[in-house]
Amino acid sequence: MKNNRGFTLLEVMLVLVVIGMLLKVLVGNVTGSPIEDKLELESQKFAALFNLASEYALLNNIELGLLVEDNSYQFLAFDGLRWVPVPEQDSLTQAYFEEPYAITLTLDDLPSDGQMMVSQSLFEEFEEEAAFDEEEEPVYPQIFILSGGDITPFKLTFSYDDDFDLPMHYDVVGSYTIPLTIEGPFIDETR
Repeated sequence: MKNNRGFTLLEVMLVLVVIGMLLKVLVGNVTGSPIEDKLELESQKFAALFNLASEYALLNNIELGLLVEDNSYQFLAFDGLRWVPVPEQDSLTQAYFEEPYAITLTLDDLPSDGQMMVSQSLFEEFEEEAAFDEEEEPVYPQIFILSGGDITPFKLTFSYDDDFDLPMHYDVVGSYTIPLTIEGPFIDETR
């Protein structure tokens, strides 16, 4: 009788295929999903833009604000009469998010109707003097970025929720001064 030692080519190839599939699963879980990567990128982009806006306010001695509405955010500047888009700063223009991506603003113990750390009455005095079109509604930011470096405390949540994947989100948190902190990813596994 012949005594065979070793593995056949088929056995070796089968082991390599199994190892390859295991590595793909493990590496796929470590690197994250495209959804998670997009949420992380958007939260990092927002934090960088917010830091840029804060530095711009400090260097130019101008009061800035952040308006969050309808799945978008926009940086505004107070020109002495009203809140307008930040002049000469294309990077601080309005950013939009389409479903299933969303952003949600949470203000710690503060109402979200514009009555915050800085009294709106200060800005309303100037607006009464300004000549507005009858159709134009004045806008008020929910978050103030003051020229002294102070900011309104807030949490901006970048989330993803569709009917197929597990909902996940990142939180960008501001606590009176910069830098902002990014927390996440958080995955809601209850669904």
